[in-house]
Amino acid sequence: MIRGLISGLGMSPLQLRVIALCIAINMLDGFDILAMAYAAPAIAGEWRLDPERLGLLFSLGLGGMMAGSILLAPLADRFGRRPLILACLIAATASMFAASFAASLPSLGAARVLTGLAIGGMLPCINTMVAEFAPSEKRALAVSVMQAGFAVGASLGGFLAVWLLATFGWPAVFATGAILSLILIPLVWAGMPESLAYLATRPDRAEERVLLLGKLTGMVDTASPVTQGDSDGFGVWTALAQVKVPLALVSLTFFASVMSFYFLTSWVPKLLNDSGLSEGQAVTGGALLTAGGIIAAFALGWLSLKRSIVPIVVCAAAVAAFLTAGFGQLPPNAAYLLPAAFLLGLATNATQIGIYAVIPGLFPARIRASATGLAIGLGRIGSIVGPWLAGVLLASGWTAGGLFALMAVPYAIAIFLLLGVQRWQLH
Repeated sequence: MIRGLISGLGMSPLQLRVIALCIAINMLDGFDILAMAYAAPAIAGEWRLDPERLGLLFSLGLGGMMAGSILLAPLADRFGRRPLILACLIAATASMFAASFAASLPSLGAARVLTGLAIGGMLPCINTMVAEFAPSEKRALAVSVMQAGFAVGASLGGFLAVWLLATFGWPAVFATGAILSLILIPLVWAGMPESLAYLATRPDRAEERVLLLGKLTGMVDTASPVTQGDSDGFGVWTALAQVKVPLALVSLTFFASVMSFYFLTSWVPKLLNDSGLSEGQAVTGGALLTAGGIIAAFALGWLSLKRSIVPIVVCAAAVAAFLTAGFGQLPPNAAYLLPAAFLLGLATNATQIGIYAVIPGLFPARIRASATGLAIGLGRIGSIVGPWLAGVLLASGWTAGGLFALMAVPYAIAIFLLLGVQRWQLH
């Protein structure tokens, strides 16, 4: 009923504002989660960290993201998307400030776990908010554009990190993320309403639903709220069991993609530095890797208006597999490596963003945040395995070329998983 009322209409100022705020949050998430990668060469040099301990430090934040997606995202189906987003923003602010004052590996690791928890809780919520505020026919476009925020924040953050590292040192990278998080809190508080799809499941908030729908469409919704008796407690797990096949397929797809994606985003700056590029060139390479996601997101969104989203993502995954394997075979020259990092970023980000765009269409609204969080959270086990495994293999003597060839395999596996996901799309 709700999607039928807002589908076919133009995007209202309120819809655009919600999507813009979600983009801003995702930009911040991109900066916050990759702050560790940008600061890694400086921290490793100052604290004399070997590759294995550095890989563990990368994985702590990503492990927090996994736990946040699984444990916190279901709370959005129970208490609402808006309060969880605000709570996670506050936690991200505190943890980034804590990271800027860290004086040891355990204290920095603890701060990164908390940052990961906050981001892990926010990502499924903003993905769900955008999917629920956008008209159905523009859902993939809206989610793709929102996911571009991660690449924008990560790439701009990389260029900013080059200056911050040279001028103030690595603690300033984390302090900057904390300040940006703090600025977003009042903006979200004042400008982001609760999701209409969530309000439709809450009889006690019928008046709020009617007022919000009026702002969106200029019409009055006289339909009764949907009773959501199984949204709390164990009932949500019963509902999730009914979609276990698409949930398993998309979770495995996400696992494969993020395993390679976070290996690349975490280790490329360090590996480029080790290959002979300067620290500034290495960080620039990492920023270019994520910058490719900006173009990828808009291209993916535009194509989704003309074609089904799944075949588009399959093609992106195939290109990502080829380029990941090839990147490790290039000579240690910035003239080759930096442009290649940008092209690699186009393919890998298109795959990652495309999976986010596929997820909302697989699950009904009453469990969408829970299912999205579970899929992303289980998939993010790959984000822990990828950087950690790379550190272990490098410490045991693997070459960078062999490592890149190995990390191309998950993208090839993702192709076959995506073909299985396609038949489960609801709309």
